[in-house]
Amino acid sequence: MSIISPEHSKMALMQGSLSVAVPLWIERLRGLSWEEKQKRVVDVPTLLGEKGDVMLFGGGEKGEAGEVFNRLAEGVAVLAFMPGGVNVFGCHFEAKEKM
Repeated sequence: MSIISPEHSKMALMQGSLSVAVPLWIERLRGLSWEEKQKRVVDVPTLLGEKGDVMLFGGGEKGEAGEVFNRLAEGVAVLAFMPGGVNVFGCHFEAKEKM
């Protein structure tokens, strides 16, 4: 019998959620310049530092965990436009420019 640890469950949930959200953000951000993309997410590291625990462990105000997750997904999407993309939570995201 295999028991899945809470940490493994959270990682699987994060991977699944990001695998849906990040590609949607990539498409939404695709037409913006690199500078515009950066401006949109400049506050994400601070937000994750202040509220990341709410996203991972719950609590906070109604909708707050979802908002933090959404901003994380947007930040990852911006990083996906970097050459070679980005690896996060065991997932790889890379935004290929459309020809």
